[in-house]
Formats: sequence, C-alpha cells, structure tokens
Amino acid sequence: MKKNTWLPVASHPELLVGQYKVPNFVSNSVTIQVNDNEFVLVSPGASLLEHWPEEWRKPETKIHIIMPNAWHFMGVSAWQAAFPNHTLYASELAKAKLIAKKAFSENQDIVALQQKQPPLPEGYQFLFPPGHRAGDVWLKKQTSDDTSTWITCDSFLNYERLSNQPVARTLQKILGAAPGLKMSQVVKWLIINNKQAFKTWSLNQLEQDNPTTLIPSHGELTQDEQLKEIIKSVIKSSL
Repeated sequence: MKKNTWLPVASHPELLVGQYKVPNFVSNSVTIQVNDNEFVLVSPGASLLEHWPEEWRKPETKIHIIMPNAWHFMGVSAWQAAFPNHTLYASELAKAKLIAKKAFSENQDIVALQQKQPPLPEGYQFLFPPGHRAGDVWLKKQTSDDTSTWITCDSFLNYERLSNQPVARTLQKILGAAPGLKMSQVVKWLIINNKQAFKTWSLNQLEQDNPTTLIPSHGELTQDEQLKEIIKSVIKSSL
C-alpha cells in the first residue's frame, strides 16, 4: 500500500485504510464512514491528517476516535485539534491505563466502549479479546455470505518483507515479526498476559466469524479465502 494516504478496501466501500510509520514500522489507521458527515476512526496517525479527503472536512463533520489499546494514542491530539466535533473511545482497561500514565487527564472525556459505542454501519461490531495487557479492542464486519473482516490491534503483524532499515530488520528477525502473518515474541511475552484466555477466545471467534479480510494495526491488509485457517495455524503455533 502507498504510505500516508487513504485507500479503499476491496468490496467494502465504507472502509478505508491509511498507512504511516511509527517510528520505522508500518502502522495502519482505519476509517469507517457512517454517513456523509460522520466517521469512526481507529488508531489515527497524525501524518494521515493532511491526506483526509477535502469533502470530509466540513464544519459539521463528526469523528469518533477509537484508541484500540493503551499504546495507540500518539496521533490522537492532532485529530482532536483538527476536528473539534469528536468523541474519544477506548476499552475500560485502556482508558484506566491512559489516564494512569497521564497520556490524558481525568477531565478529558474518554468513553469506555463497554458502556457506550459510536454508531456503526450494518454488520459491524466491537470485539474485546481477553488476555491483553493494554485492553485491546477489535472490530469485525460480518457479511451476508457468512464471512467477515477483522480489524485487529497488536495481536497480529503482517509485514510482506523484512525492513530495509538495519535496526528494524534485526529486531524483526530476533522477535519473529516478519515476513508474513505473525504473532511476534513481543506479542507473546509483553502484549498478551493471559495466553490461554486469548487462545481459547480467538479460536472460537475464528470459527464463528470466518474472516477472509484482516486489517492489523501493523503491516499489510490481507484478503484470502483461507484466512481463517492461516490465522488458526499462527495462533496454535505461537501460543
């Protein structure tokens, strides 16, 4: 995908993905168009703001900003400044951690997604995978053909190749983070703090959802009819 721009996802006209780098690794922001003037924005990258379509910059534009865990907040302030008509959301656990580490003050209203959620187009649903240290939030879109799209956070990486940057490349090799769909050692030992809870939940969710599109927070979008089995194999071999 082209960096620092917004690209549509095939067969999902309301869904766009934008890529940016933090600091040397590809990261993804996702936007879901609810209506002409309302959008759900997941993990916003600051550099993507200048590429936001001009027709979506109306004074009445409403942005629902989702922080999908307690580590995905660095671009939020830029989007808050650009769109005063916004609401911040995070999971209950992520909200508590963001306030505790003073990324946000208690006076800044962060809505806990378990208590109240933004409007979503038909078929969309928030998921709360257990066992995540930073309170991960996922989204899924269930389609009429009994397949789904998964928009995940840090659980999975999908880098097509090893980085050209020497330090990043070395880290990817050491941590088992590339190439291809991976659960790196960072995920295994630092991000997931209850491996069995996450493994049981995710394998059950795979059977229920049958995802054929995966949009991770880091790496490339993938669309594959065999994606369910690929993810299942990654989980079983990693956990």
